[in-house]
Amino acid sequence: MGLQVNSGVTPETGLINTLYNKAQDYASKLLSSDELDFAQYLDKNYESIDQDKDNTLSQNEIAAATVRDQKNEELKKILENKDVNELTNNIDKNQDGKITKDETDPNSNVPNILKSALREIQTTKDFGLAAQNFTMNMCKNYYANDTLTSLAKNAVSCLA
Repeated sequence: MGLQVNSGVTPETGLINTLYNKAQDYASKLLSSDELDFAQYLDKNYESIDQDKDNTLSQNEIAAATVRDQKNEELKKILENKDVNELTNNIDKNQDGKITKDETDPNSNVPNILKSALREIQTTKDFGLAAQNFTMNMCKNYYANDTLTSLAKNAVSCLA
């Protein structure tokens, strides 16, 4: 049961829904990453981290929160492998130096990615290229590293 782009069933929407379901399945299996875990930590604690109440999280606010929350076992596990600044930079999708609530929830952008893929299929009629672009956008959206993104794109290229 996946997200439906629209209620009409066309070959394009069927393909998009199938791609979405497969991507969600792979994401849940492969993308158990420190970035995804850290984004979930930021999402759960967003209000308490946003000290100046400007609806964004700065590097300083995030660093202060990780110091305050040193006894949090989940956070300690994430920070064993990565630096806070590196994690924050990977989550900051538009690279403006601040984390928004939408950037902490990768699922918030999925409808836009699906609509973009559907538009690309409808305009170019190139399912292979659309599937590659969809894969790259989903990987980026779920904080996949460059290696995983490249592998996913290559896998889709072989199938297209």
